[in-house]
Amino acid sequence: MTTRLAVLPLISAAWTGARAALKPAGLWLILFAMAGGLYGAALRSEMGFWVPFGAAILAFLAGTEFSRRTYRALIPGAKAPFLPLAHANLSVYFLFLLLLVFIAPLLNLLSGILIRAKGTFALGAESPSEEVGAAMLDLLASTYGAVFILCCLIGAGLICWIALRLTLYGAATAATGKAHVFRTWGLTKGGLKTLAPASLATHVLPFILGVGVNGALHRALPDTGIGHFIGGAAGVIVFAPFLLAGHGMAAAAWEKLKPGEPVLAPPVSGD
Repeated sequence: MTTRLAVLPLISAAWTGARAALKPAGLWLILFAMAGGLYGAALRSEMGFWVPFGAAILAFLAGTEFSRRTYRALIPGAKAPFLPLAHANLSVYFLFLLLLVFIAPLLNLLSGILIRAKGTFALGAESPSEEVGAAMLDLLASTYGAVFILCCLIGAGLICWIALRLTLYGAATAATGKAHVFRTWGLTKGGLKTLAPASLATHVLPFILGVGVNGALHRALPDTGIGHFIGGAAGVIVFAPFLLAGHGMAAAAWEKLKPGEPVLAPPVSGD
């Protein structure tokens, strides 16, 4: 098994794979975008809980099929069965949801403690959002704010570290046909020095650009059902480079870090 990873070749392989996967996965990218548009429109409608929930499930299914087609294009011989990949995706989404549910309230509690310790504002349960925002701005400009920012960076760093350790889960699931989540944890242990800088070009930069373009689109679109549909669909399209390059990096890293085939001992004569 070859376990050496290099940053520039990994980035190159990721973007080369992204371009190669665009055609075979393109139809499902469009369908994923349409499902995202339906979810965006349903989320801002007055249709209760079940319509947005159903639209979210539809978007998840379309996104999983897009991921499956992408991995099949990137990994030779990968059958990428749907159910194991959906299972792995749900497991990872749930993991990060738990992390956010744990970290976000802690940071919110910390900000309240620091604002109270600073003493400029006396916030209560009925404090208006404008006063809360002013208190946060006042906090961030002080040494108390430096403590809060440091804790935010630690929380973000923890999430990023876990995400890097789980880089291979989708590619491993597609290649083996079995749901892999933490079974790939040990494979990335020695590769973080390569995966982290490579992810800046394959994940972070495309994601930041996607957020910027998506934000501009949402400000420009009308506050109507059609506007929300277009915004949801365009939101998927503008993140396509992030999605494709992320799959490309995972597939390229899996090719280098995947476990080798077990070598069977030759039979001993006389046995």
